[in-house]
Amino acid sequence: MRFRSCSRGRQAGLSLLEVLIAALVLSIGLLGLASLQIAGMKTTHNSYQMQQATWMVQDLLERMRANKPGAAAGDYNVAINACGSPPTCLSATACTSTEMAKVDLYQVKCGSGSNGGFANELMNGVLTVACVAGGCTKGVNVSLRWDERNAAQKSGANIETFTIQLNAIL
Repeated sequence: MRFRSCSRGRQAGLSLLEVLIAALVLSIGLLGLASLQIAGMKTTHNSYQMQQATWMVQDLLERMRANKPGAAAGDYNVAINACGSPPTCLSATACTSTEMAKVDLYQVKCGSGSNGGFANELMNGVLTVACVAGGCTKGVNVSLRWDERNAAQKSGANIETFTIQLNAIL
């Protein structure tokens, strides 16, 4: 006994409408994957910036611990506005504690060697160092603030500000 399909002669392949619908579903899926990739890249970049900022604040605190006389005198409370020429004192044996503080602040802001400094790594980076009420020997507050571009924000500038604040005893 043989069975014959009645629809064999009427349909020989896919219709154009089915192909267009499949192409539409595929393109929507690929756009979703692309937006997921972009969101992942933004998150990775923000994490990298946070890691760099944390490392730079830790680096400054270690420099302040190495130069306790300069830190106790409040020499690290001076801000450097621009990355111009480096301070003249480059040898640690010939520097006073005040000069060493200037070198340390310059290197943390502007970089040295493989370290790019927060002026080169973070957008609009601002470092603030302040002694606590009992003086710098009792503790120090270090704050590093920078901006990130954020296309998801609805505000006009699409800029988000991040801050790392650390309170430490030298």
